Amino acid sequence: MVSYSKLEVNGEWHSHSDESTQVLITFGSISLNILDKRGEPLRQWAYSSIFLKTREPTKSMFCPDMEATECLYIFDCDAVNQLIFLCNKTQKKKITKSILWFFLIIFLFFSYIYFSDYFRKFAEKIAASITSAEQESNLGNTMFSNMSDISYCDINKLNNYIRTSNKTYRSRTNNSIELIFTDLEEYRSILFPGGKLLVPFSILEEKDGAFKLTEITKLAMEAIRSKKAIREFFSQQRNKALLSYIFGNFTDLNFDMDYGLFINLSDTTRTLDTFFNNNEWYTIKNICKI
Repeated sequence: MVSYSKLEVNGEWHSHSDESTQVLITFGSISLNILDKRGEPLRQWAYSSIFLKTREPTKSMFCPDMEATECLYIFDCDAVNQLIFLCNKTQKKKITKSILWFFLIIFLFFSYIYFSDYFRKFAEKIAASITSAEQESNLGNTMFSNMSDISYCDINKLNNYIRTSNKTYRSRTNNSIELIFTDLEEYRSILFPGGKLLVPFSILEEKDGAFKLTEITKLAMEAIRSKKAIREFFSQQRNKALLSYIFGNFTDLNFDMDYGLFINLSDTTRTLDTFFNNNEWYTIKNICKI
């Protein structure tokens, strides 16, 4: 299209009133400028919002919005064509930009879904790797101290007895397990970070309780060696708490018992191996007054 060369053109502008105003029209880079006869600005319409409402051989009517709250009559055919050209050009740019924004939003959305999961797992690994054995033990102690309304047998007396009297248990666990018999309602045992192993009292009353406790202890030992307990603890934390911990702030961590690692015997094959003979098992039950 040949570039429009006129600096200004006459027109007729209608506002809210029925009276018309003779105006001068100039073409800006991004908008149409409507001036009074003295050259004072009356309106400035963005090309992206202007639409052609009616077109006749002698005049064409343009409006700045769909409500047609005001309108502009242009009588110069070349000016009409130039305005239509500029409006269409701007609309195409607007559509192109909208499409680009749409695909950018879609890209960012799926990137967030993919990378958020990736960075979450990465943060969990970092948190577990920077946690020393002493810190892990402190986390487990805090979890246990936050438990309320539970009963448990003498922890020190129980574990001192097992460690001093049972060489097999001592060598297999390397004193990394602290047994705690509690009145947990759930049948499953719970391993806290640091090696606190909570086992329900009910296991002491079962005929094969010694075998079950041995299997539970083996599973707990494997979880400690693979750092499964501490990884489970961090996997349950909120993003903010996890990042705060990495940067040295422990206050946002949740120490609920459900953040421990639940051990279920149905996940393993039962064996007849046991760490405890009949006398040891009887003494353990007496310590816990079962």
